[in-house]
Amino acid sequence: MRGAFISAALTLVLVSCASADPGPYEPLHQSTRQEIPGTFGYDLVPVDAFETHVDPMSAWRDLPGAQRGADVSVTLAAIEDAAQQVDWGPSWVYFTSDLCYFTAKGDFVSPSRTGEGDGCTPQNVLVQVVDATSGEFTAVFEAYDADLSWLPQRVGSPAQVPGATSFQ
Repeated sequence: MRGAFISAALTLVLVSCASADPGPYEPLHQSTRQEIPGTFGYDLVPVDAFETHVDPMSAWRDLPGAQRGADVSVTLAAIEDAAQQVDWGPSWVYFTSDLCYFTAKGDFVSPSRTGEGDGCTPQNVLVQVVDATSGEFTAVFEAYDADLSWLPQRVGSPAQVPGATSFQ
């Protein structure tokens, strides 16, 4: 009798561990390997069961574009580019449409201040990378979404909506 009770208790513990909550950021995980358009080789790579305690909204607050109500999407992924020997990850990767012309120091400069008129278009995408283990800023580079339809392929909800003016 006692052996059956211990066996049942052990089974319950194992089932509980196997069906543990995947964490609050599971839906934001990148689901497949995906090329970032207009970057000539940068790919998003899934990080599978990686769990982070770095809140994506907190990490976003100090990045260029965060205070201007820009269109932004986020995914939890590694970034690779074999040609440039880049291997960053796991990272929060932010995609901000219609944001460009940042300076060498990383400060955002509006197109009107560069003398370019309306040189920044909705197709321009600023990609910002924050290390998901430390919360440290890792990289920034530009991408280009020619038809305004590209979004990172994430595991689940919240669904992303092209052109939405919110953190998604």
